[in-house]
This record gives sequence, C-alpha cells and structure tokens, in this order.
Amino acid sequence: MRTTSAAPRPTRGRRSRAGWTSRLACAVVLGLLGRSGAVEAAPDEAAVQAAFVLNFAKFTEWPPASQPARQGAMLLCQFGVREELTQAFRALEGRPLQGVPIQWRKVNRLDEARACHVLFIAESGLSLVQLGGLPVLTVSDLPGFAQQGGVIGLVRQSGRLRFEVNRAVAQTAGLRLSADLLSLAMTVLDGSVRREGAL
Repeated sequence: MRTTSAAPRPTRGRRSRAGWTSRLACAVVLGLLGRSGAVEAAPDEAAVQAAFVLNFAKFTEWPPASQPARQGAMLLCQFGVREELTQAFRALEGRPLQGVPIQWRKVNRLDEARACHVLFIAESGLSLVQLGGLPVLTVSDLPGFAQQGGVIGLVRQSGRLRFEVNRAVAQTAGLRLSADLLSLAMTVLDGSVRREGAL
C-alpha cells in the first residue's frame, strides 16, 4: 500500500471553507431545534449528526436514473435503532433538498435499503458488500466505517465531529461527491491510496 499526501492548500482558504460549512451545519441544527420546539444551550449529538448528513446529501450527485428530482423525493433511510437519531432525522421530513422534499424511512433489511438515496447505519448487521455498486450514500458513526466499505464515516476527534470519505466506494456506487465536500474531509480514501487532510 502506498500512502500519498495532497499538496498543502492555503490555510486561509481552508479555514474559510471550514467556517462556511460549520455555519451551514449550525444553521441547520438551529432550524431543527426551532421546529421541534426544544430549547437547549447546545444542540445534541443526534441533531449535529443529522445536520452533517443533510449537508452530505446536499453536495452529492446521484446517477441520472436515481436522482432525487426524478423520483420526487430525497429518501433518507436509517438502519438500526437509535431513538434520538430517529427523532432528528424525522425532524427533517418535508424539508426541501435538491429541489424535492426529504422523506424518512426506517429499514430493517437489505432489500429495503436499495431504494434509499441516503442510508445512515446506526448499528452493525447490514452487509456493505451487498450494497456495493448501488447508488446509495452510506453514512455511519460506527468505528472504521469508511475503511470497511462505507462512503462517509463520522468520527469524533478532540471533541469535534469530523468525517472520512471513501471516494473509491462512492465512485463504484455512481455517486459524485463535490470537491468542496472532499476538501473538508479529515481523510479521503482512494482504493489503496489514503490522503490525510486537516481542518
């Protein structure tokens, strides 16, 4: 395995992009809290994760036959039981994304996940190998998710929520992730090549 590092990017631009993404995520989180009527000093972990997932979907392009606009909805699915996360995702229902409303769905089996645009895997038990090649944006906070065949893995580092991207898996699934999203990733995996990034 050969490891390569991306050429350093200007610090100012990187901070600007990171700040823009952070502000966008915060705006989404505040919107969630406003819609649910909850008043908290800081958003909970599930709301922050939901905001990240929303932004991942916003900066992803699906193949023509699977585009949300063609199907009339952005289907956000969840595998596994996690009540706080379910509430955060359900708070997104009806919100417009890529010109169509978000629809949330709980899935229990692989065949139910095939129609999803975004699939958050909250617990182990779903074969990523069997999902390979399907145009599904898989996201999870399970340890080593991106390394094990998921598209985006959420990682808690130094008290901050960050993310890793497996671009090779995304390409196999026919998904195009925006350059802005990739530039903000903590790590980008390209098959046998691993690039480390920093925000």
